[in-house]
Parts: sequence; C-alpha cells; structure tokens
Amino acid sequence: MTPRHLLIVSYNHPPFPGPGGNRWLAMSRYLRDAGHTVSILASDAFGGLPDDDELGVVRVGDLKSARPLRRLLRRGDLAPLTGSGPEAGLELPQTALLTRVLVPDAYVVSWLPALVVAARRLIGRGEVDCLVTSGPPESVHLAGLLLGRRRPAWIADFRDGWCFEPLRPAFPTAAQRGLDARLERRVASTAEIAVGVTRPIADDLERRLGARTAYVPNGWDPGAAPGPVSPPAAALRSGVVTLVHTGALSGDWGRDPEPLLRALRIVRADPGLPPLRLLHAGRLTTGERELIDRSGVADAVECLGMLPRASALALQRAADALVLVTSRNASEATSKVFEYLAAGRPIVALAEDNEAARIVRETKTGLTVAPDDVDAIAEVLRRVASGELARGYAPSNLERFSYPGPADAVAELVEIAIERKRSRARR
Repeated sequence: MTPRHLLIVSYNHPPFPGPGGNRWLAMSRYLRDAGHTVSILASDAFGGLPDDDELGVVRVGDLKSARPLRRLLRRGDLAPLTGSGPEAGLELPQTALLTRVLVPDAYVVSWLPALVVAARRLIGRGEVDCLVTSGPPESVHLAGLLLGRRRPAWIADFRDGWCFEPLRPAFPTAAQRGLDARLERRVASTAEIAVGVTRPIADDLERRLGARTAYVPNGWDPGAAPGPVSPPAAALRSGVVTLVHTGALSGDWGRDPEPLLRALRIVRADPGLPPLRLLHAGRLTTGERELIDRSGVADAVECLGMLPRASALALQRAADALVLVTSRNASEATSKVFEYLAAGRPIVALAEDNEAARIVRETKTGLTVAPDDVDAIAEVLRRVASGELARGYAPSNLERFSYPGPADAVAELVEIAIERKRSRARR
C-alpha cells in the first residue's frame, strides 16, 4: 500500500480526560507502524504531552481554557487532570448559552476558527493526502467544509451519532434544529466517506442522508496495555463470586443500574448458591450512592473509586464475570466493551437490540439480556454464581475488535477516499 500522509482532527486527543481521544491515539500508532505519516490537530485546552512534536501533534488554541472568558461565563478554572479526587478532570455542567444557542456546539466559536487556520497551513504545504475529522464535537466536521475545494480527500469519522441518537439535548427552536440537520447532511454528503464507529450509525448515515459510508469499530489496543499489575485485594477474596463493573454506572442515553441491583438482591436470597458481590471501579454520583444504599444489597456492593488504568484492567481479569450496563439505544457500544473483550472473562451484558449486544453475541463472550428485565438478569446471575457461564466461555471472532484491525480498515478507506476525490475533480 502506498504510504500516505493523514491529517487527523481529534479535539479529544490525550491528555484530554475521558476515552474520546483513544480511538485516534491507537489508530495513529498502527498507521505509523504500517509506514504512513500521521499529523494530528488537537485542542490545547488541557495542555500537551512530551512526545507531541515527535508524533506530529499540533495543539490548536482553544478559548475553552481562556481564563477571562471562563470567568465571564462563570465556569471557573479548568479542573485538574491528575489526582483521584472527585474533581479530577471534571467540568461544571455547561450553561444554556453553551448548549442551547450555538449550532452545532460551542466549539464552533471557541476552537473551529483557529482549527481551520492551522489545517490550511498544514495542507498548504502540499503533503497531506487525506483529512480525517473525528467528532463529537460535531463542529469538528465543519472544518472539512470550510477548507473548500482545495482540501484533500476527506473522511468524516462519527464516533457518535449527530442527529441520530445524539448525546446532547435537542435545540429549543425549529430554526436551530433545521440548521443542525442541514449541517449534518452537508458533512455526510460532501465527505468522500462517512465512517460510523458502530453499524447503526453507519447504516443511518447511508439510509437517511445518502452518504457513502463504512463501518470501522473501536477496538482493544494491545500496544497500550500496561504491564502485569496485581488486582486490588478486594478481588481476591475466596468463597465469593465476584462481578466487576468499571466506569460510570449510569448516565448517557438512560443507562440505569437499578434492575441489576434488584436482580442481585433476588439471587443473593437463593439458597445453595455461593454469595455474589459486585465490585465497582469508577466515580459514583450522589444519586447512585443513594440507590445502592437503599437497594437492600449495599453490603454486597463494594465501590473502589477511581483506579489507575492498570489496576482497573487487572480487576477485570480477576473477575468471575464482567457487568456491562447499557441503554436501549441502538448505537451504544462504549470503549469499555473492548476492554471487556480483551479481559478474557465472561460478560453479563444488560443490552438488547443494540451494538453492544451484537458484539457480545458475535464474539460469544457472554450473555445479553434486556437492561430492564429484572427476572432475566437474575437468571443470568444465577448462571454466574453456579459457574455455568464460566464453563461455557468460548470466545471467537475477536480479531476485528483488536488493533491493528481497525487501523488496517482505515488505511484501505484512505485509498478509496483519494480515488473518489480524484474522480470528483475530473468531472
């Protein structure tokens, strides 16, 4: 394959907190290993990393971190990235000015203008073969439109849906919603390829907007896995069957842990089964803590707080089963799914008719059950407690969801995008 120069626009590139930047952090590593050159435009709001220059990462000025503007908007200073306290890496909820006025999002003002200038400067050198914009935030994709006809081949990477199952609330006026939909359609129809990180996202872009689409999932990155680390002592108690959940228990799209806690209470009352307990690694909201306290199984739920990533992965590998809580949204499949696939432990997926359920079934890594069906969840937990689920664990077809597979797929799409761009130019 011809070595190419890719310019990636990834707002959430590390050290940005959260998993949003991990997709292109991993992609770029394996694309470079395959002989390609990768440059990355990322926000400077959370600083940079020591190897930015070596890896071609350019930090673009972002008003999100401008102290005078943050004080004017009563946002305070950006929270620290380091530390294990509840404030580490967190932001205050955005005000209505930031979420309900600017279309498609506030970054259209705070970051997009500087981003377009930086992208034009890099592309003007004549060495970029393909532009990749990865959102959310959705305004990242507008760079592809604003660069005009002189841009290189363009792949628009949708990590979440835009108007399809969006994470953000709907805009209050019809005019805003109409503009938002027009921008989405323009991006999807103009880019040479629109990539969905899940099949439902890709299918929606093709069916609803007529886009030329491809599906490239996230995946487990073995190159980023930490060395051997002992699991927390809480995971090593004998005589107890351990369920492990890492990350947020509730939140986006209506994820709800209450049916799991009710099912746990039912199974713990069953005679003849070893005791079950749930270990949770991650932050708890006050509402989640109150829910656990009144669930009747607070003594069987141990909250370990935020763990270093190596310890969280070691905890997953020490579990008798891993618990995945999802909503009913068709496109939901968080990065945690791929960590679970790599952990080598059976998965109890509270997931039905969504991408997470499909992946667990396709890879034969566990059982799926409707996220609100307490009796069905209890039956699966009985199979965990009895050891039946572990005895039948026989995963397969994991390669697609582990690197370098996703990066190889992107490299193939780059060639297709370049040829489509050439074909358009000849018309």
